[in-house]
Amino acid sequence: MMRSFYAMQTLNDFVPGERILTARVQLPDGRGERYAEESARRQFGERLEPLLAALPGVSHDALASFLPGEGAGTHGIEIDGRPNPDPKQPPRASFVVQTPDYLATIGLPILQGRGFAERDGDKGKEAAVVTREFAARYWPDRPAVGQRFREVDGDKPGAWITVVGVCADIVQDPRNPEAPPLFFVPHRQEPWAWMALLVRTAADPAALTNPLRAAVQQVDPDLPLFDVAALPGALERQRWFLRVFGTLFLTFALIGLAMAAVGIYAVVAQSTARRTREIGIRMALGATAGRIARLVLARGLTNLLLGLALGLAGAWAATLLLAQSRLVMRVSAHDPVVFTGITLLLLAIGLFACWLPARKAARIAPTEALRLN
Repeated sequence: MMRSFYAMQTLNDFVPGERILTARVQLPDGRGERYAEESARRQFGERLEPLLAALPGVSHDALASFLPGEGAGTHGIEIDGRPNPDPKQPPRASFVVQTPDYLATIGLPILQGRGFAERDGDKGKEAAVVTREFAARYWPDRPAVGQRFREVDGDKPGAWITVVGVCADIVQDPRNPEAPPLFFVPHRQEPWAWMALLVRTAADPAALTNPLRAAVQQVDPDLPLFDVAALPGALERQRWFLRVFGTLFLTFALIGLAMAAVGIYAVVAQSTARRTREIGIRMALGATAGRIARLVLARGLTNLLLGLALGLAGAWAATLLLAQSRLVMRVSAHDPVVFTGITLLLLAIGLFACWLPARKAARIAPTEALRLN
């Protein structure tokens, strides 16, 4: 569990989150509202983005439907040349709507092809940048750039989308280990009303809070800006359970490990101490101190290995339940680092618990060992 929580906290560590300020806007897009039409939402983004780029100290800016690691939308898709066997259950794909500079803003590199150009997303120029995972799944035997797919949600399929680039992988939905592969589409192509703003700077991003708010109000004075925070703080709202349960599990894990260590030491040490008379008799009959130490260690180690075998079997069964309940994320339920590390730690504690009483017993004179019992 602790390895899982740590892995979740360090996801997408290539993103310079401490240098990115984020905020949210919700364009009123209900029937009769001023952003009900796609063209109005598209124009909002086109007017706002130059203002964001002009803010002091901003090196990159973008609008996106989801922050990196926050989740994604999903679409059913159809690959060009490969009709879906069951049109009612097409394969699913995750997607994020973004403006052209989004990938550069979060530091996600383009591996093949290019990023979005200014006119990508216009009618007849539908485009997408897919992740390496997406490309490997649907075009494992050919370059993905230039291939086409389309969204098939509902009765009427969408326009064919051309892949213009392949980017590195990113964990967009960390709470779903079976999330479908991800692709990005330009804001011009699918303008959303619910958007996140991202501005990246080399200075303190908090200093951009007021300028960012002023830029949005310059485009629409009636539009509120909310959830203003640096990227780690914005994602913390999505991952509060990691902090709470991580602290809880760490506390109980340390208590459990301490109890196991003390218990092993006490049992083995007591078992060895009770053999003081036997040790004295063996030494009286000519056994050397080294032989006595090896004898005690061998018996203690046998019991210790038996206990570890039983414990590992129980732990293996318990982690199967954790995996089935999806309480372990981004880490194998049978993580070899955890199983090996804890086994070696308990083995070292047990050996020390055998060695210390054996060393003391081996130094006692035979007559004194017999007298102690």
